[in-house]
Amino acid sequence: MRLAVLASLALLAAPALAADRAPAAGRRVEIKVTAAGFEPREVRLKKGEAVTLVFTRLTDATCIKAIDIPDEKVKSFVLPLDKAVSLTITPMKSGVEAFHCSAMGMGNGKLVVED
Repeated sequence: MRLAVLASLALLAAPALAADRAPAAGRRVEIKVTAAGFEPREVRLKKGEAVTLVFTRLTDATCIKAIDIPDEKVKSFVLPLDKAVSLTITPMKSGVEAFHCSAMGMGNGKLVVED
C-alpha cells in the first residue's frame, strides 16, 4: 500500500518536473493576423536564441487560419479567431525563413535570422 501511494505521488510530480526543465524563451514577439496579413510582416531574430511567437488572428476575412514555417518544421499551426496562441522556436541557421498560411501559402511573413 505504501509503495502504491509513493508511486502515485511520483506520477503526480512528474509533469511539474518536466515543466521545470522546459527551455524558457527569453523573448516574446506579438504577431497579429489582420485583413492586411501579418503585422509585423518581418521579425528579426538571433540564431540559436529561443523565441516565443504569439499569434493573434483578429479577422475571419483571410485565409490565414493556420500557418506553416517550413524551415522550423511547423505545419498547420492553428490560429483560432480572437485568441492568442504561442509557438516557441529556436532558429539554428542565419537567413530568411518564410512563414505563411497553410491553405494557400499566402501572407508573406519573414523571420530574419541574424548571427
